[in-house]
Amino acid sequence: MVEPVTQTNDMSGVWADVLTPLKADLTLDAPRFCAHIRNLSARGVAHFTVFGFAGEGPCFSNSEKLDALSELIKSGVSASDLMLGVTATAIADAVHLIKSAHALGVRRFLVAPPLHYQPIGQSAMLAFYQQLIGQVNLPHWQLYFHQLGGVFRADVAEATLAELRRQFPFAVTGIVDQDVHPSHTLDLMRSFGSQLIVAPTNEANLLVLKPSVTLSAMANLMPVVIKHILANDLPVQTTKISGMKVKSPDDRVTELRTIMGEQPLVASLKLFLSMHYRQTEWEWVRPPLMRISKDGREALMKAFKNFNLLASE
Repeated sequence: MVEPVTQTNDMSGVWADVLTPLKADLTLDAPRFCAHIRNLSARGVAHFTVFGFAGEGPCFSNSEKLDALSELIKSGVSASDLMLGVTATAIADAVHLIKSAHALGVRRFLVAPPLHYQPIGQSAMLAFYQQLIGQVNLPHWQLYFHQLGGVFRADVAEATLAELRRQFPFAVTGIVDQDVHPSHTLDLMRSFGSQLIVAPTNEANLLVLKPSVTLSAMANLMPVVIKHILANDLPVQTTKISGMKVKSPDDRVTELRTIMGEQPLVASLKLFLSMHYRQTEWEWVRPPLMRISKDGREALMKAFKNFNLLASE
């Protein structure tokens, strides 16, 4: 049985891994972006990761990200409540984005390992982050490593993380773990839980891991449910009316993931959000991501209607 590991940190609660709305021409829809974050805020979400995994971060340019950040801040979103996804092969691009966003007041940055034509060894990974951190050289900025679980690319190894933490203790702050396996996150929590924030993203693992913080894509749809799971605020008795079972928050997460099945996460969540808001524009995704096929779309729409997402969720 997996045992939870206690974490101490200054970042806690639910951070929504915010979906990014697009127009029909696939440009970013800033007004809809601001409106969605206002809606999440009204439903109790106080912190937002933009251009992360669910936000299709690698599909957007630095200028698009900075323009969107400016619009969000102008609309009333506090820069201190934002974390910006950074995905770049060129160190100069990553440094420029971080410094420009820092000038807007953003302090938290979710930095993914660099893409390359060939596998990247840990010595090269160490050198990349050493150069990045050294060139940023800003006060009060926080680097969070985006670990994708080795499915898409090589992650930063624990030994490399430890060395970067030793060299740059005031910048290296945390790890966001995208891996679906709780054992992967648990290893990180055991190794770094007293030094670094470790935030899992897989909502189905929250009850097992019992972290103090999560980055959640499902919070785009049901933020209240995710907040209850993270707080371990689950009903003791789920049958409140004879013959009618009231599903617990963790059951609702499992149910929604079962509905999505093998369909792409981001495209599925955007389809569901388009139904929830009754705005078909939310279905658009940036290539190389693709929308759900016609047959898959019809099946998902039917299943989501039966899921019956409630405003209170």
